[in-house]
Amino acid sequence: MKKSPKMWTMAFLGTTCKSDIVYNNLCEAFNSSIVEARFKSIIRMLEDIRTKMMTRIVQKRKLYNGWNQNYGPLVKAKFDTNKKDHVDGN
Repeated sequence: MKKSPKMWTMAFLGTTCKSDIVYNNLCEAFNSSIVEARFKSIIRMLEDIRTKMMTRIVQKRKLYNGWNQNYGPLVKAKFDTNKKDHVDGN
């Protein structure tokens, strides 16, 4: 290996966002999900946001529990396609 593992291993990467696009997309997605709650009183708004976040966490947990691998079905499909294309291409 020409490069130290500290250069490419996730354990050594920083937690700060390196791309404004990723950060902006996360903000846009969050803001669009709380549009209705933003016009309510502060307590009601926070309660709505909390409820939405808890509901989302439960839905995602149910989805993840159905996985047979450590990655999702979309990633598996892409991997299988690339694997098939690579094997068929040679």
